[in-house]
Amino acid sequence: MLIGFMASGKTTVGELLAKKMGMPFVDIDRAIEAEEQKSITAIFSESGEPYFRQLEQQKLSEFEKSAAVISTGGGVITTEATRAFLKQHPATIIYLKTSPATFLKRLKGDETRPLAKNQTPEEIEQLFQSREAHYEAVASFSIETDCLSPLEIVSEIQALLT
Repeated sequence: MLIGFMASGKTTVGELLAKKMGMPFVDIDRAIEAEEQKSITAIFSESGEPYFRQLEQQKLSEFEKSAAVISTGGGVITTEATRAFLKQHPATIIYLKTSPATFLKRLKGDETRPLAKNQTPEEIEQLFQSREAHYEAVASFSIETDCLSPLEIVSEIQALLT
């Protein structure tokens, strides 16, 4: 399972890792969008973040016993219940640790992320800082991603898993 802040590469790395390992890939955000038939932005706008976090936890529970590479949303660690679930999860949880300079560069002009939309870089960095300790607390391993390509990250993950 891959965790990390928005724009840390969870989906990109997850898809590559799943292909390399011959496993299915599950993106929790995409699964929620498919079930709700709405974008994450629309869900946040219409029903609010607490509702979205409930959906997120439900989806994690659905895929709990799946033999798949799972990519979570950046805020998956924001609720105590989900953090407790992740800590008890038998899967290896890998934190894709990305610096603010890197994720801010990747987020520039991205209007698809409701918690980054209309926020200053300072506000986005504060959001990251409020979450960082939670990522570290639930992760089995952390990989600093700034200087690595997605394929290099996949190689590091495979090395950790063997």
